[in-house]
Amino acid sequence: MSEETVESIESKVKDIVVEILRVERDELSPSTHLMAHLGADSLDALDVALRVEKTFGIQIPDESLKNFLTIGEIVRV
Repeated sequence: MSEETVESIESKVKDIVVEILRVERDELSPSTHLMAHLGADSLDALDVALRVEKTFGIQIPDESLKNFLTIGEIVRV
């Protein structure tokens, strides 16, 4: 995957997180943890996962959801 593609995906993921968790975009980096840093709960994380699926037209396997904790992990999934 090209660096440009990764940056595009990361930008869209950040947009989703900003919208769902009502946080400032400049608070987000690849290492930002949804729960520890942003105060998300498991339902928020699931909402982010569902929105990512819809936005990118993908299906996230249930076993991958446990790794769906940081911006960087979401981008990799």
